[in-house]
This record gives sequence, structure tokens and C-alpha cells, in this order.
Amino acid sequence: PDVAKAAGVPQFNVDLDVDPEERWKEVILYYKDLGAIEALTTDSSNPTPPPDVAQVWTESVESQLDDDIEGEIRGWLKYGGFNLTREHILTNMGMYEMNYPAYCSGIVAAMPNGTVVHGRNMDYSLKIHMKGKIVGWPELTVDVTFLRGGQPLMTSVTWPMQLGIHTAMRFDGWTFEQNTRRLGNDLELNTAAVQQGGLVFGLLARRVMERVPDFETAVQELWSANLAAPQYFIMTGAGPFEGAVLSMDRGGVHETSSPPLMRL
Repeated sequence: PDVAKAAGVPQFNVDLDVDPEERWKEVILYYKDLGAIEALTTDSSNPTPPPDVAQVWTESVESQLDDDIEGEIRGWLKYGGFNLTREHILTNMGMYEMNYPAYCSGIVAAMPNGTVVHGRNMDYSLKIHMKGKIVGWPELTVDVTFLRGGQPLMTSVTWPMQLGIHTAMRFDGWTFEQNTRRLGNDLELNTAAVQQGGLVFGLLARRVMERVPDFETAVQELWSANLAAPQYFIMTGAGPFEGAVLSMDRGGVHETSSPPLMRL
């Protein structure tokens, strides 16, 4: 049954050469007709920070947006309908850094000839009421292929209102997966870090994947990032034995207690 579900994941193209306000239209209308936008914007089952902390996060995330992403947000608000707000989208961008849900697992392995295999699961559970049914991520997941110059650039496992990436691959380039890393007192320390310029990972990772074609440059850029929260990045490349696990700390530093950059 799970294989059947995976085979049936809806496929969409998002053309980066199209006006940002229009490029997600097909995806947005799919989620709107599905009932996902209405369900997620009225769901109260996910943990949320106090209102004053939430405001800090929406303001901090807003400061990290460029004109392109601003246009994409306008598109979601234009076509999303129901009670979707800018705050919903901004909060969604910082979901990992604020709420620390229990994310998923991944594996990197190499064949004897150096071909690298990268896989992951999606065991982060979600249960919301949508059109009289209880649904979760299997019903809300789509695959988005980003196009540039009419050619496939990268593909991303995508959820409603998601503009960054958490599971993605640049064609003939490299893969990216993000996983939870808890170090204690996370929300308080992450909030302080984001106020000092720490980045939410999803937007950063998308921009790097759009811009950087090769594995090694991508690894170095992400390894040097100033992030708002600790986390793991798992990455592989198209070359032989190209694979790495990045144990990321917040604030642009690598603590001595943290594992070094690990490679195959």
C-alpha cells in the first residue's frame, strides 16, 4: 500500500522563469481544491510558541525574504483563499526552528563502484481533519520539479505552503536532506539566534540548490552557514563516493562537542 501511495504522489512543475506570483498557481489550486489549505490554517494540533515569540519569528523570517520569495508569497495569498494569511506562510517557513517536530531518518550508502545511494523516510506524523476525513502527510505530499530555461533543474518533496526545501535533488548535481538535531532548550536558544541573524534552513537550502551545481561547493556553503537552529544535513553527489553528513550548530559556529563533517 505504501508503494502504491508513493507511486501516486502528484507531480507538478514550478517554472523559475515565470513571474513569482504565478509560478506556484497549479500547486496552490491543487491544495485549495483538496481542502488542505483550509484544514491546515484551522488546525490547532501542532505545538505553537507563545504569541510574543511567534511575532519575533515572523518578523525575523520576513527579514530573510528576497523579492522573488515575496512574489511567491503573494501568489499563495492570491490563489490560496480561505483564511490563509501571510503570517501562516512565514510561520510555516520557520516550522522546524520553532516547533521541533519529530522529523525523519535517512541513509547514505555507496556501491563498490562508488555510486552513492541516498534514501530517506517520512515518519513525521500529522493528523488533521480535511473534508470529513483524518489525513496526514501521505495525502498532502507532492513532488515539484523546478524548471529553468525550460529544463528540469531540481526536484523537491513538497508540502502545503512550503517555499523552501527539506528533501530535494539537483539533477546531475547533488541531493539534500534535513533532519532534527535537539541539543536542549531549543526554542529559547533558537529564538535568540534568529534575532541575531541566524537563518531558517529551508530558504537557504533552496537558494543554494538553485545556484550551486556541484556537490563539494554545496557542502562547503551549507557547512559555513549561520543557522538559527542545530540540525543535520545529509548530502550526496553525482561523483563516486560523494556523500556527507553535516552536524550543524546554531550561530555559524561548530562546537567542539559536535561531530566533524563526515564523509563516505
